Amino acid sequence: MNKLDALKQEWKNQRFDLQLSKEELYALTQKKSISSIKWIFIFSCVEFFSYLLFPFLIPDYFEAFDYYRSIHLYEFSIIISILGYVFLSYFMIQFYLNYNKIKASDSISILIETIIKSRKSVNKYILYNLGVFIVFLGVVLINAFRYDENYIHLLNQETGGEGSIIQMVVFIIIIMILVLAVLIGFYYLIYGRYFFKLKRHIQELNQIED
Repeated sequence: MNKLDALKQEWKNQRFDLQLSKEELYALTQKKSISSIKWIFIFSCVEFFSYLLFPFLIPDYFEAFDYYRSIHLYEFSIIISILGYVFLSYFMIQFYLNYNKIKASDSISILIETIIKSRKSVNKYILYNLGVFIVFLGVVLINAFRYDENYIHLLNQETGGEGSIIQMVVFIIIIMILVLAVLIGFYYLIYGRYFFKLKRHIQELNQIED
């Protein structure tokens, strides 16, 4: 009987150790998730304030609006600038709320849900920035080839008519692809590593829950 009691006690101790191990793994994963979201929030703040100070750091920044006016894009450029501040503020607040929610989460399911939401916010943020920048660049290039005499002259130097339109389209596509590649590289370097870290944290939490 004493031997049986000893075996039962040993089994209980093993079970307790397993539970403790799960708790430790949960705490560790939560800590790593908090760190990832914190850095995403910090980078978004840096990006926001850089965007805010950019006009005052670049001497000829406001002269660009005179150029946009000359190619009939003044109002469009103002709207894009305002939307930039609005959406950056929105996502910055979202990252901060996700950060606080992860800190306060006390269950695996809530933590997984918050991490998934955080990844979606990061994904939307990157796609928004890429989309707006590419659309803005495309519209500026198209109008530049329509209204800027320098671009028009450059386009018509060798060919005219239909050939010049094809050249314009090819040039715009090449520029947009190059800019898109640079932006994707930038966002992958800054946000991508934390985005994929959060994915690993979800996998770790699912394993703990199982």
